[in-house]
Amino acid sequence: MIKRTSLIVYFKSPKVLKMLGKIGEIYYYTKRNKYAVIYVNHDEKDSMIEEIRKLKLVKYVEESIFENNILLNEQEIESVK
Repeated sequence: MIKRTSLIVYFKSPKVLKMLGKIGEIYYYTKRNKYAVIYVNHDEKDSMIEEIRKLKLVKYVEESIFENNILLNEQEIESVK
């Protein structure tokens, strides 16, 4: 199973969504609030973030903190066992 990471991409124009679709899998986007949630392979995460940041219509990119909370909860469960 391939490990995936979600990235939150804030953009200036929805035109960038077409380019984001080539980089990763678009899970959700909103034109009104101008952000998208995309999934990329965990191994290629750093290179994908740099590639997305180079796009002209992107304001900034951040890694989702939701997954980190899930990983912490799984680690806590394993430490209890």
